Amino acid sequence: MARSLYPRRVPERSALYRRYRPQTFAAIVGQEHVTRTLRNAIASGQVSHAYLLSGSRGIGKTTIARLIAKAVNCPKAKDGEPCDKCESCVAIREGRFLDLIEIDAASNRGIDEMRDLREKVRFAPSLGQYKVYVIDEAHQLTSEAFNALLKTLEEPPPHAIFVLATTEAGKIPGTIVSRTQRFDLRRIPYAGMVKQLAAICEQEKLKCEPAALEAIARHAQGSLRDAESILDMVATFSDGSVKIKDVDELLGVSEWEETGALFDAFAANDGAAGVRLVGRLVDEGRDLRLFVRRAFDHMRALVLLQSTGKPPETASEGVAAKLKEQAPKFTLERLARIAKRLLETEQQLRVSEGTPLPLELAILDLVTSTSATSPSGQPTAPQPTRTSSAAASSRPASTAPTPMRSSTRAETVPRAESRVAATRLDSRGATATETRKDASPVIDLAARRAAASLAIEDVRKAWAELVAEAKAQSLGKAAHLVDAEPTAIEGSTIVIGFATDFARAFWQDRLRTELERGLSERLSVAVRVRCVVQPLPAGAPEAQDDPMHRAALEIFRRPDRIMEIE
Repeated sequence: MARSLYPRRVPERSALYRRYRPQTFAAIVGQEHVTRTLRNAIASGQVSHAYLLSGSRGIGKTTIARLIAKAVNCPKAKDGEPCDKCESCVAIREGRFLDLIEIDAASNRGIDEMRDLREKVRFAPSLGQYKVYVIDEAHQLTSEAFNALLKTLEEPPPHAIFVLATTEAGKIPGTIVSRTQRFDLRRIPYAGMVKQLAAICEQEKLKCEPAALEAIARHAQGSLRDAESILDMVATFSDGSVKIKDVDELLGVSEWEETGALFDAFAANDGAAGVRLVGRLVDEGRDLRLFVRRAFDHMRALVLLQSTGKPPETASEGVAAKLKEQAPKFTLERLARIAKRLLETEQQLRVSEGTPLPLELAILDLVTSTSATSPSGQPTAPQPTRTSSAAASSRPASTAPTPMRSSTRAETVPRAESRVAATRLDSRGATATETRKDASPVIDLAARRAAASLAIEDVRKAWAELVAEAKAQSLGKAAHLVDAEPTAIEGSTIVIGFATDFARAFWQDRLRTELERGLSERLSVAVRVRCVVQPLPAGAPEAQDDPMHRAALEIFRRPDRIMEIE
C-alpha cells in the first residue's frame, strides 16, 4: 500500500468555530452571491489569477479563500465544489497542504516579504495544480510592499492564484484592486445565524433555549465566528446547556427588557426610574456603553415600527408587543433628540473611567427637557415652578447663573429666576434655548416678562461694559463693536445696530452667542440678540475718534497687515 503524502495529525480539541468551519461552498452561510460566482468560474475553468475579498470580521473571508484552494486543487471536484475527501482536500482542511501559503500582512507587511514571495511564486506547485497565496489583512501592507506585489499581479505565473482578504478595502490601492476580482461579503443575516447555532447545538447535543440563541446572534452583530465563540463559551460556562440567563450573566448583555424599561421611563418622564435602572446595571457589572448601543437598537425598532408598521425581525413576540405599546408614546422628533443625547453620552462613557454619571445626567436631562410636553408633542398644563426646579437640579455646577453684581438690579431677580434656572450651556457653549427649539412655552413667557422690565439705558450701560471688555481681549473683535449700539428691545430680544453689513455679519453669523452670553450675565436676564444694519442715532459719539478704533481700521484697511489677534 502506497504511503500517504500527507501524514495525518492526532485529533485535538479545538474551538467550535474551527470545528464547524465550512468545508464546501454550499455550507457557507449568507454569501450566496460570492459562492455561486466562484463555483461557476471553477466549473467552467475560468478561474481568475487574483481575488479580493472584503468585509467585516467573522463572515467567511478566510474560509472562502481556503475553499478556492480546495476547489482548484481537488481532482474530484464536481460543479465547482470540492469533494472534501481526497488527499489534497483533507490536507487543506488540516492545514498541511504545501501549495496553500497563508500570509498575515499584519506581521509580514514589508517589502522584503513581498520580494521573497516574488522569488518563490515562480516555482511550480509541489503537489497540487495551483499554488494559492492567501494574504490576510492585506490593507496593512506598506506602499512599497504593494508596489512589489503589483508587478507579480501584472504578470502572474499560470500556476499561481492570489486571494487578498481585508476588512478595509478602501485602503487597498486602486492599481491592486483593478487587477483582481472583488467580492464584498455581507454580514450574516440574523435568521441564518440563529439556524446555524441551532444546528451546532444539535450536533454537539447541547440543550439550548431559543431565546439564548437569539441573544447570542444579536450580540454577534452579523459575525458568525463571534456567535460560535460565544456559544462555545456559554456551553462551557453552563456545563452543557445554553440558557438565556447564562448568556446575560456571562456577557452582561443588556437586552430588550432593560432598554424597554429605559424607554418606559422616557415615556413617563420618570427620571428616578431611569436612574434606578442605571444603578441596577452598575451593580450587576453591566457594560453601560453596550447598554447605550442596545438603546440605539431599541430606538431603531421604534422608528421602523412607526414608519413601516412592522417590528424588526430580531424581535420576539413579547418584544414586538412591547414595541407596539411604546411606539405611540414617542414622536420621531423626540426619538431624534434622545438619539443625539445618547450618542454624546456614549462618547463620554469612553473616558469616564466607569462612572455612570454621564448616563444618569443624560436621562435626567432628556426627561426634564420634555416634562412640559406631552408624548404627542402638545404642551401640557403650565407648571413653571416644577419645570424650573427640575432643570436647575440637573444642571452641571459649572453652568450656574452668574450672581448679581450690584444691589441696584435686585428687583429683577424674581422675574428672571425661572428663566436663568432653565438656561444651560450645552457641550458647544450654546444655551439650551438655542439648541432646543421646542423649549417649554412657560419658560419663554418668563423670559419675556423678565426682559420687559429692562430699560434701553440699562442695556446700553451693559453694552459699554461689554465693549470695554472686548477691547481688552481682542482688537479684531473690538473693531466691529465700537461703532455699534443697542437700538431697541423686542420682548426678550435686544436689537443691535451696526454701521456696516460686514460688521453685522461678523457678529451675527460667527459670534452672536458671545454677545447673548455677555449681555445676559450683565443684565441678569437671559436675552437673545438680533444684529441689524442701522445708522447710529443722532448725537451718538463718533467711533472714529476712539484711538483703539483708528488703530483697528488701520490694520483692517491693509490686508497685508491682517493677522489673528486673540
